[in-house]
Amino acid sequence: MSDWPIVKLTQARQVAMLMDVESEDLPDAAVDVQAGYAAIKAEGSAADAVDYIGHALPRLEAVTWAAQLLDAESRTGTLPVLDRLALDHALRWLDAPSDANRRATQAAALAASPRSAEQRLGLAVFYSGGSIADPGMPPLLPPPEACLRYAVAAVKRAAFRTETPDAVLERALAAAEHSAAGGSTLLPAP
Repeated sequence: MSDWPIVKLTQARQVAMLMDVESEDLPDAAVDVQAGYAAIKAEGSAADAVDYIGHALPRLEAVTWAAQLLDAESRTGTLPVLDRLALDHALRWLDAPSDANRRATQAAALAASPRSAEQRLGLAVFYSGGSIADPGMPPLLPPPEACLRYAVAAVKRAAFRTETPDAVLERALAAAEHSAAGGSTLLPAP
């Protein structure tokens, strides 16, 4: 029985494949998801642990996790207007996940600061499900790892633009662990 009931992957190898780890560096098939996470976390790199757990979460939970972290971090400073707008669109999509809101989030993300955490979050929303083809075109589904990669990138970018990236990453890990255990992704207070 897994302590992470919402995580549908069973092997650390599956997570590593989503992370695009080279085949010769993949964990042994006998290593389960949680053991793989524990090993990475024990190595001491919070950024690597964020990368791993972010790829282990289901897409909706990964987007929720990233959005809540960015929202919490946005309250400690001022975001550029277009970045705030991208974040607000992502939060709106979480409240009402429709295709129209998903596409509006993508448009807001593309208008945000290039490579900002908020742009990455908006792209995670866009790649979370549904067709990525232009409206009226035949449906085209995104690669399953695209959403997760953007969600992880959003979390890392949000952490590393602060003066205390390690503290932000530790809060992100605590929230992701809680989410994986079937709890909400609400972040603990700083």
